[in-house]
Amino acid sequence: MGGTKREGTCYRDITYARLPSQERFHRCSARFKGFRAQWDRARAWRWCHEAIRLSYQNPNRSGLLGAPTYPMLRDATQRTLFEILGKDQIPHEYHKAENVLVMTDTNSRIIFRPVDDYERLRGTNLAWFGLDELTYTAEEAWLRLEGRLRDPRAQRLCGFAVWTPRASTGCTGDSWTSRSRDME
Repeated sequence: MGGTKREGTCYRDITYARLPSQERFHRCSARFKGFRAQWDRARAWRWCHEAIRLSYQNPNRSGLLGAPTYPMLRDATQRTLFEILGKDQIPHEYHKAENVLVMTDTNSRIIFRPVDDYERLRGTNLAWFGLDELTYTAEEAWLRLEGRLRDPRAQRLCGFAVWTPRASTGCTGDSWTSRSRDME
C-alpha cells in the first residue's frame, strides 16, 4: 500500500471493502455521529477506519480513541487498529509509555484513553474523538469529550461512537440511551 502527497495533502491507499451501512457512516458529515450494531469484526473495522481517516484529514492534530475501561481499549480498540495499520502498511510509531500513536505520514496523534474516569479527560484540545461501546460509557465522558473538541486548526471536528445494543435492557428508559439512539 502506498502513499502520495499532492498539494500538501497526503493520500494513502487502504484495503477496505465497505458495506452500504459502513459507507453511510463514513460519508456522514455530521459533527457527531454513531453506529449501533451487534459486535462483529466489521463494526470494529468501521470504527478504526474512521479514526485513520480523521487522522489524515487533520494533519498535525490530535484525536482520541476511548473505551469504557482500559482492558476494553487494549483488547479490542488498539488490537484492531494495529492490525489494520500493519495490514495496510500505514507508517506509524506507538509510544507505549504515553499510550499514543503517531501517524508518521501526517504527524497526527491518536491518544488512547479509557473513559471510566472521565475527569481525566480534561485539558486536551482535540480535532476528533471516537468512543467504543457507548452504551457502557458514562454520559459525562461523552460531554467531557464534546468540550475537548475545540482544536482551532482542525480541518474536520468530529465526535463518533459505536455501540452494541444491550439485549438485557432493550436500550430503553434513560435519557442517555435515548440520546444514543438519536445518533443512529
